[in-house]
Amino acid sequence: MITTTMTTTSSLSARVPSPRTMMMPSISRSSRRDEKKVLVVRSGFFDEFMKAITPKNAEEIREEKALKRERLIASSPKGAMKSALRLLENTVIDGEELVVAYDAARDGWTASAFHQKCDGKGPCLIVAKTEKGARFAAYNPLGFFSLEDYRDCPGAFLCVFKSEQSFLNGDASGMEILRNVGSPAIFDFGAQGPSFGPDGLRIPLGNAPANGSSYAGIGEATTNYGSSKKAISRLGSHYAGRSDGVTSVFAKGEKNETNLKELVALVSPSMERDGLYVS
Repeated sequence: MITTTMTTTSSLSARVPSPRTMMMPSISRSSRRDEKKVLVVRSGFFDEFMKAITPKNAEEIREEKALKRERLIASSPKGAMKSALRLLENTVIDGEELVVAYDAARDGWTASAFHQKCDGKGPCLIVAKTEKGARFAAYNPLGFFSLEDYRDCPGAFLCVFKSEQSFLNGDASGMEILRNVGSPAIFDFGAQGPSFGPDGLRIPLGNAPANGSSYAGIGEATTNYGSSKKAISRLGSHYAGRSDGVTSVFAKGEKNETNLKELVALVSPSMERDGLYVS
């Protein structure tokens, strides 16, 4: 009995760790490696968090927009979208994804269809083609809201494309921008399509009413424009003139009034809002 008791006591003492061992638990090499990995992840997360909440300076914002713009241009098919992305460089929607809000061939050549698709969608770029093949564009940074009024907007501009090839390729050297040089820059009336100044570019999209809240017949109150594809343009008073001396955004020989073959309006979903934009 005594021998058995002593053996049991010795066996138990061998299994009980010493106080020193209990105070300093062993850590395997793999555990240390895992701990280091956790620390690295936490450190990286903190850096990303600080980067996210730190305001970007103007140069960083420009670089970011430029990278986004070039990626979008590279992935866009030739034509209106590629040219629009290039043309909108340094505007409020530079580098933003664009969509076709209104297409006259799809939605109809009417003012009501235009405003139904474009009102409240934010800054809007109009891209069109005349019957003789002239390409032009018009940018409204404020967007359309059927305000039944006109607005000043120094950032508004018209653009003519020097060739079909420059339009298809989005070639900046083939775009001539015609800046707003007089007030008002934008006419925003529900009974007519996009209008830039009283004479820079007017696309009634239907028969302009002789009177009423839309002012669609400014200066020509009794005129019935007939075709819903009609467009009127006269440069010099509210939008700058062209370098080639042509007095409209149309082709040479189309004078100041013509019919359109294509008309689309591009907007950025990221800029849609209920309230008005200010210039």
